Amino acid sequence: MAEKNFQQAVGFSVKDTLALYWLHETAKEPCYSVEIYERFIENFPGRKVGYEYVARVAKQLEAEAILTSSLQQRKVYYDITDQGRQRLIRYEELYYERFHEIVTVLNRFYFELTRNGEKPPKPNHALPEEFRAYFSKLISVKDAVRYIAFKLGQKRTVFSMADVAAQLEDLFGWSPSNSYLYTISSELEEKGYLIGEWPDEKRTKRHLKSTDAATEFQQQIATDLTAQITANRRFLTYMLQFLRQPQ
Repeated sequence: MAEKNFQQAVGFSVKDTLALYWLHETAKEPCYSVEIYERFIENFPGRKVGYEYVARVAKQLEAEAILTSSLQQRKVYYDITDQGRQRLIRYEELYYERFHEIVTVLNRFYFELTRNGEKPPKPNHALPEEFRAYFSKLISVKDAVRYIAFKLGQKRTVFSMADVAAQLEDLFGWSPSNSYLYTISSELEEKGYLIGEWPDEKRTKRHLKSTDAATEFQQQIATDLTAQITANRRFLTYMLQFLRQPQ
């Protein structure tokens, strides 16, 4: 499967980000394109964008009556319009809470995988339901489930997928649906990474054991998951730096 680019995963193209950045900066003071270009590069390292594209986005926003321009000392300055301020407010209301909640969960995953930085506090609430579909675009849910399943398998003689769900909620404040958990469990058994059995005739909770193959596979999963989380966590953190919390 081809890896998703950031726009496909997060829903923000470079143009989307630039448009939001223009609105955010001009809400404070009039700016010209070189200023926005330099600030954008400083605030969003790793996001490739040329000066010409920054200037073109400004002209497009002006055509939509979101920005207005004026010539000052031979420089074209742009200022936000009332319509632009309304759009900025809508962006802030739509994205701030979403990004904040999701970055909180990503920070927990990042620490679990890397042990870098200060340990985040334990979850005091679950990731809101309305953000879960969006969150599932940012990471491989399958990898997250497999990683925790294999980790439990190293610590316990037997475990269940209910234990995996509880561990995900306890560590991160998030877990996928039960049906998805059991789909992954069946797949791992078929591939020889888990061995499962029913402890009694009621067949209510399948006992699982991790195999030696799972330990080796876990390292690959951890590497892949860390790369996904690091990239998306970094960008969403930058977004939060200039999206003020709505009043």
